[in-house]
Amino acid sequence: MNIDTVFCGVGGQGVVVLSDIFCEAAMIEGFDVAKAEIHGMAQRGGSIVAYTRIGEVVETPLIETGRADAIVGFEVLETARSLPMLKRNGAVIVNLKLIQPACLPVDSKPKSQGELLDLLKSKALVHTVNGIGIAEKLGNMLVVNTVLLGALSALPDIPLREESFKQAISGRLKEKYINLNLKAFELGRESVLKNQTVES
Repeated sequence: MNIDTVFCGVGGQGVVVLSDIFCEAAMIEGFDVAKAEIHGMAQRGGSIVAYTRIGEVVETPLIETGRADAIVGFEVLETARSLPMLKRNGAVIVNLKLIQPACLPVDSKPKSQGELLDLLKSKALVHTVNGIGIAEKLGNMLVVNTVLLGALSALPDIPLREESFKQAISGRLKEKYINLNLKAFELGRESVLKNQTVES
């Protein structure tokens, strides 16, 4: 059985790096891995989506609409845009940040973060993550993506060990940033595990 994950955000948020580390963790455990990326005007804050598929045998990197097991959203609007990719009862990890598009039709009103979160919660099992708050606590805003990776690792349907994620992080990043990112990973993971305990 394959595990299909959609990573989405805008240019500069680290979507590609995060999906790469996720794939590396899967390969450490011997899974077959396939990945595809779709880039918008990334340098201008455009959309970026990465598809990852892991399993015993993966024949194509593309995920069919309505078949993704999980969505990892770096901000709320892009997460809502990716929602049609998610299967029924799929999971969403979403960072509590809203980036409104630079231009909107004259007669359209931008949706608030609350409205978008309500939409997500009506369609999926949603885990909200205060990635920015955790990153501020650690003193480096660049670790938001690692916080989200930790949150993803806590989902019960993700068949990868915590140690494999940490090994992948350590193998990908410069040595001086490894401990910081491992802490960010742990805090992101704890934020989801804590909520799961409360809900149960």
